[in-house]
Amino acid sequence: MKKFFTVLLAALILAVINPTISNAKVIYDGAEVVKGQTGKMTFKKDIKVYKRNPNGTFDSLVVKRNNFFKTYDIEKYDGKTFYQMGQYRVQATDLVVFKEVPIKIRASFYNDPTYININRDHISDFKRYGNYYHKDDEVSKEAVKISFLNDGQVFSYCSADLEVGESCVEYQGTDIKIAETIKRKEGVRYELTEDTRAQLSPVKGYVVDWDNRMYLKGTVFSSLGTEINGYLYVKNESDSKVSWFPVEILKQVGDK
Repeated sequence: MKKFFTVLLAALILAVINPTISNAKVIYDGAEVVKGQTGKMTFKKDIKVYKRNPNGTFDSLVVKRNNFFKTYDIEKYDGKTFYQMGQYRVQATDLVVFKEVPIKIRASFYNDPTYININRDHISDFKRYGNYYHKDDEVSKEAVKISFLNDGQVFSYCSADLEVGESCVEYQGTDIKIAETIKRKEGVRYELTEDTRAQLSPVKGYVVDWDNRMYLKGTVFSSLGTEINGYLYVKNESDSKVSWFPVEILKQVGDK
């Protein structure tokens, strides 16, 4: 009996030190939801979808009506919407029936989410493509508030300004891409492996007319300690300006 309790105690201690990660499935609208999924869609009739290969050629796939498929990344521009269905990209038409997974559910898969506006049709500074939001942002030293409205379908971001008070911006859930916020060591030095235009947001193609900097291959930057969506936040050692660059084009270099 003593041996049994010794083994039991050891098992309990091991469970505390190395807790088991929950593998519970997330179910919405009768189907399992996975990390990165934005929704699911089906088609009103059999339809052919396409994917572009690296060599520029296309492969096609015929999908059957009323079969459901998971969708992931969404693109919005020129009044059009495109859904990423695995490797295949599908434009929203009258033949496509899309059902969104509420952004509140999508966010639950992330330990420290950052929310990025991916709708290129927004042209105001308040809803510009690439604007990103995090719970630890600060505006005028007042903490911001992130919430989900309309049964978790709408993303709301409110900030407090000491002069004008609280202001809020809201997005439909499909306008928002969620990415994990990863903490990296600050001060680590990197150099560019190719000529690259500076980006002010951790999302591909973010361009602003008031900051159009180009940095040459070999330019050295220091990490500011945050990686989001595969982009590292860095400061240039020459002009002290900050940028986001894809991690894949940064090469770590030695200290000064």
